[in-house]
Amino acid sequence: MTYIVENEVDFAEKSFYDQSLLQTEYMQHYREAYYLSRENGFNPSPYRNYLSILNYLNEINQYDKSHAAKFVKRIKTQRKMWKDCEAVISEVIVYHSYLRLIYEGLIRSILLEPDECDVIVERFDGSKYYLEVFCIMPNFQTDETDENDVIEITTHTQEAMASVRQKLLTKINKQKQFSKARENFAVIELNDPKIARDSTVLSSLSDGYKINFDLQTKKVINEGYDWEKSIFQSPETKFLKGIIWFHLGAYQYRKHLGS
Repeated sequence: MTYIVENEVDFAEKSFYDQSLLQTEYMQHYREAYYLSRENGFNPSPYRNYLSILNYLNEINQYDKSHAAKFVKRIKTQRKMWKDCEAVISEVIVYHSYLRLIYEGLIRSILLEPDECDVIVERFDGSKYYLEVFCIMPNFQTDETDENDVIEITTHTQEAMASVRQKLLTKINKQKQFSKARENFAVIELNDPKIARDSTVLSSLSDGYKINFDLQTKKVINEGYDWEKSIFQSPETKFLKGIIWFHLGAYQYRKHLGS
């Protein structure tokens, strides 16, 4: 098994178009994690691992060398800042997913215009949709007073700064994204296995999952996400057409929530 993995890695590295990227701390970390998981009998995430990242960048380079160079430059510049590099890879994953649509003749082009948004997809009729991508990797804070070292996760809440809702509002209010009337989509990668999947996004963007029950009969009357005070009621989101989210690199299994 190790021999096969080494051959896969060797081939991918030798055929990679930018050897200097492979020497960065960021890429070396991914390389070590890939070997470690295979040596311990685990399969790395098929959508976000050392080999998949190399393949994504190689294929982007084949389509547009200038676009691939922009992604690589950002990783090299931020190579010691793990979360910043992870955010770049989120964009790489989203960008790469549209290459097949290019080759199948379903869209005209993929554009990178940093002053506009992260990824722009152009249809054959000239219309475009604008994807602003961000990577959710919460800071897991422990309670120092708790001897059991409990981890607090607030990603699914509405008010915590680490929540999906507040991350989105930061994009709008501080980075001035989604400020133009056009097909704007927020694209969220949930990039940590400790984070719940759909409920993380739905709970945070709604007013939470609520259960109403009869105290006398002890029976549930109704339950579900409360959309009365959702993110879409906020005036800041008036130009946000929808929210797309995916888990650990699996953009092909993305979910969508419209305004």
